[in-house]
Amino acid sequence: MVKPHASKSDYEAAFKGFHYPMSRSAIVNQGRDKGGLDREVAFVLAQLPERRYKNAEAIKAAVREVYLAQGVPAEELPL
Repeated sequence: MVKPHASKSDYEAAFKGFHYPMSRSAIVNQGRDKGGLDREVAFVLAQLPERRYKNAEAIKAAVREVYLAQGVPAEELPL
């Protein structure tokens, strides 16, 4: 992945209204059902490890790990 174009606000919009704990599939489905989800956000959320997430901070940490694993430098992470 090249430099991320999704922003912190794109992710915050995706997480709005989530009820925790949630599985990865619930995160992806609820994000998609909202509509208007940035393509990069949808792609990254689909790459999250399959587990239950306790809160938005747990999802944000997992999102950062996805970006780092794809070679995005830490200073360019959107979260």
